[in-house]
Amino acid sequence: MVMILKSRKHSFFILMNASLGLLTCFVYLYTWVAFSFMESMFSWQPLLSLAGSITLFILWNMYMLKRERNRYWAQAIFSYVGSIVIFAYFLT
Repeated sequence: MVMILKSRKHSFFILMNASLGLLTCFVYLYTWVAFSFMESMFSWQPLLSLAGSITLFILWNMYMLKRERNRYWAQAIFSYVGSIVIFAYFLT
């Protein structure tokens, strides 16, 4: 029973990090289109939303991983960045 709960928590953890990665992409693109369309994608509004999304990712994982080992941080970063890369691949 304990193994099932750990597995569910781990699955939820990976799924939330992947969801945060997708949310980062959508928020970044939305702020770029809404505030600085036809300008550089590196203007301050989209970069500010990117910084906010990364901050949300860090805070979420600090809360979730306060009692866990460091290897889970690597899994969190991989699932977060992996979902962003897959999104960018299918966007092109």
